[in-house]
Parts: sequence; C-alpha cells; structure tokens
Amino acid sequence: MKQGQIKVTKENLLQWIENYRWMVETIEEARQPVSKVDNNSYIGAKIAMYGIEATLPKVSGGTSDPVFAEVQRRVYALNYRIKEYEQKIAGVQNRIPFVEGDKEVEVLHRLLNGDSMRAIGKHMKLSSTTIFRVRNNILKQMMK
Repeated sequence: MKQGQIKVTKENLLQWIENYRWMVETIEEARQPVSKVDNNSYIGAKIAMYGIEATLPKVSGGTSDPVFAEVQRRVYALNYRIKEYEQKIAGVQNRIPFVEGDKEVEVLHRLLNGDSMRAIGKHMKLSSTTIFRVRNNILKQMMK
C-alpha cells in the first residue's frame, strides 16, 4: 500500500457509502469560492500594464485583507481533507461496477444519494431488514 492511501475494509467501505453524499458536497463547496489562474495566483486585483496607473508604485509584501487571508486558510487547510475525501469517493466509485442485481444497484444508488434505510425500504416496498440484507450483499460484492 502506498503512503497516503487508505486501507479498504468492509467497515470503511460502509462508512464511505454512508458519507458519500456530504463528501461530494464538501468537495464541490471547497472548489467554488476560489478560482486559480495558474498554480499560485488567484483571480483578483490586476496590476496595470498601460496608462498612468502603470507608473505608480507596485505593491510589495503580503496582503492585510482579512477576507483574502481567510480564503487562503480555507484553501490550504482543507486541501489534505479534500484529497482524502477524493480517495474515499474514488474507492466507492471504482467498486460500483462489481454490484450485480437490480435490487442491489437501486439500493446502492439510493444510499449514495443519502437516503435512509427506512426511506429506501418505503420506496421499494421492502422491510428494513431486507434492505439491511441487500446492503450487506452490496458490501460483499464490492469487497471482491
């Protein structure tokens, strides 16, 4: 196992499936507020290249803007967590093709959408015990 990879166990996989929805939403949210032009420059104030503004002194040093500092903190503080979430999501997505059976596929997609076991059972007109059995069957198939 490479450094930084997460070991896949049945318990981990179950937790990743249960947390799938909010991990995807967290990644989407983290990517929205900041757009990068290149590796380290963020869209924001530009330096004038022409006209009288180009002759004015250029800013040196950092910024004292607290909002910009907060954006940087969020970007760099969340970076390692976002990478971990991406690994977990990919671990689930790579195993989806292993799931066979119409009932199993339907339950899996509803679990990934964040539906509760009770809601899935109600929708499919099955008992919660049956849904738990189907979920365990899904986990067995995904662990192959």
